[in-house]
Amino acid sequence: MRPKMVKFCGITQSADAQYCIDHGADALGFIFHSASPRNLSHRRFRELSKEIDFKKCLKVAVAVAPDPNLVGDLISLGFEKFQFHFPMDLPLQEIKRWSELVGVENLWLAPRMKPTDELPADFLREAKTFLVDTYSREAFGGTGQTSDWARFVKLKKQFTQHSWILAGGLSPDNLGDALLANEPDGIDVNSGVESAPGIKNTDQIDQVFTVLKKFQAGN
Repeated sequence: MRPKMVKFCGITQSADAQYCIDHGADALGFIFHSASPRNLSHRRFRELSKEIDFKKCLKVAVAVAPDPNLVGDLISLGFEKFQFHFPMDLPLQEIKRWSELVGVENLWLAPRMKPTDELPADFLREAKTFLVDTYSREAFGGTGQTSDWARFVKLKKQFTQHSWILAGGLSPDNLGDALLANEPDGIDVNSGVESAPGIKNTDQIDQVFTVLKKFQAGN
């Protein structure tokens, strides 16, 4: 079955954004993290927003352990969903603050979990959606490497009241296998459809939607 949420992340160009929207994207991710090659300034995002017809496509702010001031800025920029990556030792109070600011339904938590880490029950109370990305000691996502599918399936089966978004190295070449193996509620596609960091490849985007058509409900 086609995931309910198809998100393209790391958008830096209005033409790329519009292409994804016009071909059926459910959400677009814009990154606000200085270490990312896809990082945007607030000013640049405002410029992009004026050039994009979002229609019903969700705007997702992506940040790493943001402080309340940054969260407030992202709210003021008009984002509807908030995907926050963070280390596992981040104080729970900070996560609770995010939830209070944006709402449990709008917060997407993406903890950087080691293979041996368990998902704390406290996290589950603060968000309805979780994104599982590839673990890296050096980066919070964007590695281009495939994530731990077995862990993803385990978490999805264990916590059925939450939505689970699969990320990590998804591309037209492995998307079909990923959907069959994981049955994710959502997918997050980034480097797997790029010609360069932040520059999307329309041919590869087309290929993603070709794969998704095979997984439409009822097929």
